[in-house]
This record gives sequence, C-alpha cells and structure tokens, in this order.
Amino acid sequence: MVLGLTGRYCTGKDAAARILEGKGFRVIDVDRVGHEVLEERREEVAAAFGPGVRRSDGSIDRRALGRIVFADPAALARHEAIVHPAMVERVRALAAAERAAGHDVAVNAALLRHMGLDRLCDAILEVRACFPRRFLRGLRRDRLGPVQVLRRMRSQRPEPRRLNRKTPGVDTYTVRNDRATTRRLEHSVDRIVDRLRHRQA
Repeated sequence: MVLGLTGRYCTGKDAAARILEGKGFRVIDVDRVGHEVLEERREEVAAAFGPGVRRSDGSIDRRALGRIVFADPAALARHEAIVHPAMVERVRALAAAERAAGHDVAVNAALLRHMGLDRLCDAILEVRACFPRRFLRGLRRDRLGPVQVLRRMRSQRPEPRRLNRKTPGVDTYTVRNDRATTRRLEHSVDRIVDRLRHRQA
C-alpha cells in the first residue's frame, strides 16, 4: 500500500508519520527530499534568488530563501519550478523500491496533490487542525516570528479547483489534530490503517 499523508502547515503531519512508522510503514519525507534537491540545485537557486540565499560555505540558507519565497507568490512559483520535478522523480523511485521490497509506504507531503504525488497513492490521509493551534505550533516548533508564521500559513492558500481535486479511484480520509497531545490522532490513524489493511487482505 502507498498512503499519501498531507495537510497544511503545522497540522501535525510529522506526528502522523511517526504513528505510521510505528505501524510498519516506510515514510518518505518529501521535505527532506526537497532539502537534498535544493543543495543539488543550489547554483540554479542562487542564480534565481541572489547570493543572499547562500551561506559562507556555499550551501543554501533555507531561512533566507524562505523569507523570499513565502512573501512572494511569484518567487514561490519560481522556486517550485526549480526543485519540484526532481523531487517528484526521486519520490517515485523511493516508493517503487520500497513497494518492490514488500513494504507499506507513506508519502509525507504538504503539497501532495499540487506535485501530482497523489497519483502514486492507494489512499490519502489528510491531517487538519484549527488555525490557532497551527499558529502556536509554528511559533514554537519553527521559532519564527508571528509575521513569518502567518506568511507560511498564507502561502498554502486554497489551491485552484483543478489542483484541489479528489484523485479518481483514491479514497481520502480526514483526521483532526487540534489537541495538545497526539492520543486522539493516534487512535484515528490506527483505525484508518486497520481498515485499509483489512480491505487489502
């Protein structure tokens, strides 16, 4: 099984990913893949966004880059055009290798549908949380100021209908993560995974 794991900024996707790992899934962290691709494309990124996005050792300063792309939709689109194609290709290869080895796979991606990764999936699990909870998590987890957190949240604006579509033949399950602890989230994820595995048995 390939399970897509998605949700907006600070809804709790990573917490859900850890729960899935505990249930035997091999999790592909698309953010981590993106960091790898970003370094591989750092010359192209620096050419697009200026020398200020590079550290003294030549690596990409992701915070500096984030301040640019999350404040400007056009800059975000340029950034995605540079890194997304290679990210998609790598995620496809990783998922295929894990499936060939007989493992269940979870693809953890905030932009699952936007990147077309939903088409890899047998089912999709979407994590949701209320705005105040997401805002507080952004402040605490990412150590950003209020304005930066809001910019990141707004950068994930509602997608055009064609990108916010339901994937034909792929069921989407929604779980809430509004609590301070993950106990309710764990219960919801367990129930959905058990149902999916029973269906495949």
